[in-house]
Amino acid sequence: MLLTLDIGNTNIKSALFDDDNLVEFRIYPDIDKLFKYIKTNALNEIAICSVNPTITKTLVEEISKSGISIFQANIQNRLNLQIKYSTPETLGIDRVCSVVGAFEIAVKENLILKNHYLLTIDFGTATTINVVSPEGYFLGGLIAPGVKTMLKSLNEETAQLPIPELRTYKGIIGDTTDSSIVSGVINATIGMIDKTVQQLKVNGDLLQPILFATGGNAQFILPHIKYKILYEEALVLKGLKVIYDLNKKIKR
Repeated sequence: MLLTLDIGNTNIKSALFDDDNLVEFRIYPDIDKLFKYIKTNALNEIAICSVNPTITKTLVEEISKSGISIFQANIQNRLNLQIKYSTPETLGIDRVCSVVGAFEIAVKENLILKNHYLLTIDFGTATTINVVSPEGYFLGGLIAPGVKTMLKSLNEETAQLPIPELRTYKGIIGDTTDSSIVSGVINATIGMIDKTVQQLKVNGDLLQPILFATGGNAQFILPHIKYKILYEEALVLKGLKVIYDLNKKIKR
């Protein structure tokens, strides 16, 4: 059994694989609950994708005591696509895993890539849009504050603005302070996605990009998007599994 871990800025996500079958997906708000889960499962190896070095260090030290082998994904790994990024040393491995996972799914499900860009959108602490060219090159993308990060920032940087509930969104014109904030946050995110999609179509004179989404905040945005988007809650972890499989023979 292989346990894959996506260590983010807010939560830790895990996916348990039995060969190529995803058996279980979980989200942990703290590391202690993850330790308990690891101790109660018969694991052969743990694969890690992390953007949080402090938690990763603690996790690796604890796992090492149990004798479980650890694979940590990085930008130097063999991938199923090529990286064309000016500063690869600054590229978050979670972004790489998301496009690797989406690319693998697109190929297996015969989603035509020849005339399409492929985009992954991660609705987390940050909202990231990652772009893969029709030739299979990861080009880069956009990074913006996530919807809840925007709400928190407005609340902390102003004297009177509250943190409203995102589920209350009803339309673009808010008629209260709460609804105006919600509209601003949601439509800023929608606008970023729409602008990216339209610009790629203009630049390449291509077909509608293939869109994948992941992340807990997707529930607040996807109902209001006009494009077809494939939601995969374990997209980053599926990509991590692909990277693990491509590199395990080299590692051993």
